[in-house]
Amino acid sequence: MVRASRTLPPALLLLLAFAWPAWADVDVSVDRNPVQLNETFQLVFELDESPDRDPDFSALQNDFQLLGNSRSSSISIINGDYRRSVKWTLQMMAKKAGEFEIPPIRFDDKFSKPLKITVKPASPTSLPDDQLALEMRVDRAETYVQSQIILTLRLLSAVDIAAYQFGDLAIDNLDTVAEPLGDVRQYQTRVGNKAYLVLEKQFALFPQQSGKLEVSPVLAEVRLPSRQSFDPFHTGGEVRRLRSSAVSVEVKPIPAEYHADYWLPAHRLELRENWQGSPDELVAGEPVTRSLTLVADGLTAAQLPELPLENVDGVKQYPDQPLLDNHRSGDGIRGSREQKVALIPGNGGRYLLPPIEVPWWNLDTGRTEIARLPAREIVVKEAPGTTSPAAPENGKPVVESAAPAAPESKSPWPWLSLALACGWALSALYWWFSGRRAKPGRSAVAESASLRRARRDLERACGRNDAVAARDALLAWGRALLAPREIANLHRLCELLGTPLARQVDELNRCRYAPGHGDWRGEDLWQLCRQLESSRHGDQAADNRLAPLNPVA
Repeated sequence: MVRASRTLPPALLLLLAFAWPAWADVDVSVDRNPVQLNETFQLVFELDESPDRDPDFSALQNDFQLLGNSRSSSISIINGDYRRSVKWTLQMMAKKAGEFEIPPIRFDDKFSKPLKITVKPASPTSLPDDQLALEMRVDRAETYVQSQIILTLRLLSAVDIAAYQFGDLAIDNLDTVAEPLGDVRQYQTRVGNKAYLVLEKQFALFPQQSGKLEVSPVLAEVRLPSRQSFDPFHTGGEVRRLRSSAVSVEVKPIPAEYHADYWLPAHRLELRENWQGSPDELVAGEPVTRSLTLVADGLTAAQLPELPLENVDGVKQYPDQPLLDNHRSGDGIRGSREQKVALIPGNGGRYLLPPIEVPWWNLDTGRTEIARLPAREIVVKEAPGTTSPAAPENGKPVVESAAPAAPESKSPWPWLSLALACGWALSALYWWFSGRRAKPGRSAVAESASLRRARRDLERACGRNDAVAARDALLAWGRALLAPREIANLHRLCELLGTPLARQVDELNRCRYAPGHGDWRGEDLWQLCRQLESSRHGDQAADNRLAPLNPVA
């Protein structure tokens, strides 16, 4: 295969260097990659606004023939968001086989991204003398069990056709999963001196057993245009039935040297992570979402395993339902599995999340490889209002300096002033205690009103089985119940009120951040909070009860 490359002038390279940030504004794509020599393909440029001048596509003619150029525009309004799209579609054919780079195309002050495309030599196709032919081929002669095989059906026609239909695939000897790879593609090719219209349909096959996979011949039906002068529904033309040849693939079992729990044969497997915020700016008691995504070329999302999550002391983890997605193209299926995990650290400090490793079998190298996320350290700050002892400076304890002693005085006036001050203080204390016995103070009334309001909100949230509202109401209730003590988060509240509440909070978080766990019922949490409040009021009443004046020995 010949590798073709072009060197751009220095002036153009300098211009592209300054225009690099604008490349993302112009999307470029091809309908399939790789392509064969003598086959047409579509090159599409798309941007959000129409340029003042038409783009210049002459740079493409060095390696490709431009057979057609069309422009279209569309307008969409989604949720009040107005978006306009302008698209250029080019019909192209490579001049020779090799690997080429579509150079950046300028649209006013914007440039498209460079795009690599592979052009394979024309395959030796033995077409009959007839004007119609049906081909079936696979991309490999042997593979491993549960790995991907791309099967391609091609209907070639040198005459106009009015309608067509592909028959079903038939595989009887091995259990095989067949996934279609998009709609039927249409392009042109040239075999010898004859031009053909090609209608192509592709499938991804995943054999579930080892052995020889045999695909029976496929049938296709083609209706030619009617010779009648008036036939609006194209029902009077000749019907031709075509039959392809059979194909077979040798399916090998799992290699003996592969020892992982899951068999993952792929061309590429990647493990990514994404955070809902910075992992270095977390706050104790506040949830943060960590997204873990496993992407594999040549595997469906259903084949990807659940990611292993080890427990971390001091950090609760609640995995959500995974999001599975399959992206289909001419290269096959790219499966992805996204796992969102809600993390709730209990206290401030530094925590180490262990590494995540997924072994897989590389079909291109023929050996086991590891997709790995390294260990991640997260830094958690204390919640606002949480007090912690001050750290000593330079490792030495901080010693408060004592105030210098006042010089001893022999005058009677200091003693007299001290006696008067003590008398005034005793009078003030007597007046204050008398007022406290008469009616409760304003602070007690305020705390009681705050507790009643928090209790009412908690009862409503639990009655509605609303896990989101119940979590906030529970924290407000705990702060009102334990006032004036500072309660920064639910973790601290559970430390003060005991293990039963901790179990309820853990179940609440599990249902809140892992919906697949089940529906949350708030009755148990509400009954427990009522018991805790009654018990606390009883303890306070016992502490405030006066001892008898004449205790009996």
